[in-house]
Amino acid sequence: MQQPLPEALEVSPSIWKFTLPIPFPLRTVNMYALIGEDGWTLVDTAMGTPDTRAAFEAGLQKAGLSIDRLRTIVLSHDHPDHVGLSGELHEQSGATVYMHPIDANNMRNHWQNISPERFSHVSHFFRQHGMPAGEPWFSQASPDQLHHIIRVPPFEALTLVEDGQYLRLSGERYRVIWTPGHSDGHICLFRERDGIFLAADHVLPRITPNIGLYSEYDRANPLGDYLDSLRKVSTLPASIVLPGHGEPFKDLAGRVAEIIEHHELREMQILTLLDEQSQNAYQLAEKLFGHRLKSNEARRMAVAETLSHLEYLRIHGQAEQHKTTDGLILYAPA
Repeated sequence: MQQPLPEALEVSPSIWKFTLPIPFPLRTVNMYALIGEDGWTLVDTAMGTPDTRAAFEAGLQKAGLSIDRLRTIVLSHDHPDHVGLSGELHEQSGATVYMHPIDANNMRNHWQNISPERFSHVSHFFRQHGMPAGEPWFSQASPDQLHHIIRVPPFEALTLVEDGQYLRLSGERYRVIWTPGHSDGHICLFRERDGIFLAADHVLPRITPNIGLYSEYDRANPLGDYLDSLRKVSTLPASIVLPGHGEPFKDLAGRVAEIIEHHELREMQILTLLDEQSQNAYQLAEKLFGHRLKSNEARRMAVAETLSHLEYLRIHGQAEQHKTTDGLILYAPA
């Protein structure tokens, strides 16, 4: 499969897509510049790794944009490949930064002061589900390096937005659509005038977004949230979908149907595996994702994704969980 290369491209009149490298399995992330007469808006901000910064600089030059004309930043969700440069760009430009309150709060907890201790409860959560101990991806970096890669604005500097709210961005009107699933406070933007749909990581063209349960503090049923959020956007009259990863595409309803079908098939796969014997989430993830589990980060995402399906099945009365004497959590058919 061909990987998208870093590039800057005008994908619709006055909307530029910057495809930038990231140090994760997806390889690249998309940022979008919405250009108006009095300045421009940036939707998502990638990360501050050296190659990302170089590609962003080249993209700005190609699009004829400068940071001093950046008026607004919209952060679709709190994942590092979407917020990494947000603090720095906010400081340089004074741009207003919009974000949903749930992910704004999560961003404060995760990235405001990054320390390994913050993630010890996450490690414990995954150990309960059978995953061997492993270091988070950022543990190899020093605090200074991390601060260069991920710097977010202080919570007080954020302007919080709610579902259904309209934002004026670069002279155009966009509707905020809250789409929990990939993250609890994920938002998309829809321009009703011409059907431009900035989907971020809610609907992707080639792969299904990671829908994972990462801690007991998350919303309890991320897959249930996600399927509801997919149906919520499926009837939008979108002329083009601008995703957070991969290329823009047209058939929103068709893609939503494909993703829902994928999750239904995965639920059936999991129930079939549970029919054989009670298992923990890590054992199931190894069977479902086996050959793709090449790093600790990939394993963690696979276990989180498996857990979101197990909890969905449990909430719907199709699976149940019980604890072993040594504290492991196993799932079995209900």
